[in-house]
Amino acid sequence: MVIKMQIFEAMQIINSFSKLGKPVTDLSRFQILMDKLGNPQDKLKFVHVAGTNGKGSTVRMLSEMLIHAKYKTGEFTSPYIHKYNDRIKVNGINIPDRDLCMILEEILPALHYTKDDYSQFEITTAIAFMYYNYMKCDIVVLETGIGGLLDCTNIIKDPVVSVITSISLDHTKILGDTIEQIAKHKSGIIKQGCPVVLAPHNSYEVKDIVYKAAAINNSYFCTPNLDRLKIEKSDCTGNRFVYKNFTYNTGMIGRHQIDNALTAIETAEIIKRNGFDNLNFVNIYEGIRTAALPLRCQILREKDPMVIVDGAHNPDGMKTLAELIKALPYHPKILVCGMLKDKDWPNAVSYISPIIDRAICVDGFISNTVFAPTLAEQFKDAETSGIDNAMFRAINLAGKGGLVIVAGSLYLASVIIK
Repeated sequence: MVIKMQIFEAMQIINSFSKLGKPVTDLSRFQILMDKLGNPQDKLKFVHVAGTNGKGSTVRMLSEMLIHAKYKTGEFTSPYIHKYNDRIKVNGINIPDRDLCMILEEILPALHYTKDDYSQFEITTAIAFMYYNYMKCDIVVLETGIGGLLDCTNIIKDPVVSVITSISLDHTKILGDTIEQIAKHKSGIIKQGCPVVLAPHNSYEVKDIVYKAAAINNSYFCTPNLDRLKIEKSDCTGNRFVYKNFTYNTGMIGRHQIDNALTAIETAEIIKRNGFDNLNFVNIYEGIRTAALPLRCQILREKDPMVIVDGAHNPDGMKTLAELIKALPYHPKILVCGMLKDKDWPNAVSYISPIIDRAICVDGFISNTVFAPTLAEQFKDAETSGIDNAMFRAINLAGKGGLVIVAGSLYLASVIIK
């Protein structure tokens, strides 16, 4: 097949679509597009993952488990970290530029609305479904975008299992400004007769809504049993814990990764019972041990000073990060922080501001950032800086015995990494 499009042209086209597209009240717009493309998603098996925090880590763990079990595994995540292709993987390898261009060329003639109607996420999801079918994946671990009920990934039918991770307030302008409203959107991925796993440590309100949604859909409901959990270690080298008499280790740091691992373990057991017999304890153990995710409590430098980059961008994420860095014996603690206006940034900052010694606030790393001087007002000791100089300043302030933390946005973390 002759491919006329170059990757820079493909990215120009993808970026020409809006971030959110026209508001939707159902999935008909995306369903019509997939009908025209032959509904490749109907030929695939899925693990569907929704939630506010923990989606990416849980998807990564499940993907690693299935790869270790020798299944050809698709993995769909967002946002991308290094390049757009990051979002669409098979067996941990990004979609090649050539295949991305080939599939986009096939999709464009099938568009039945104007470019102003579609979101970038819809186009990306269409590319992913086409690619996973083209690669004949045995199973796809599919992360939702925003919400669940009206998320375009939700056109899939009969997932092997639906997974709902930690739910908290985020994207409130789209999903609602209460936990209950957001939980209803997330639980919209539950399908008739398909099992659902809910992450531990969700609020009673969330558990009640997800449980009732499962009951209405005649779906088996499961949540990890914390009475069977014993944590043996949780520090800057990772976690070791015993669950149901088996010992596991996470390579990813932070106490919250134990919750993500428990969710992945229970999900894996359901996957195994539904036709994926190769998935055994060794695969599950190795998947949790080897799973790694950029910008999620990622250690860039181990000492002099230690540098941690995290994409925490909402109150729950920042609270989790604060619990981790509070326990680290490094001083002073210097935070490089930048946040987006559409997040609950004052509340998020309130969790981390008491435990850091100085904040360096930045803006302009993407559109819609909080004005750095305004952000600085949330800290007891803060300054502002250009993005190019912020890390040099933070490292100098932290010195040999200190700690530098970068947090507030995945976009900021990605810029710092680059």
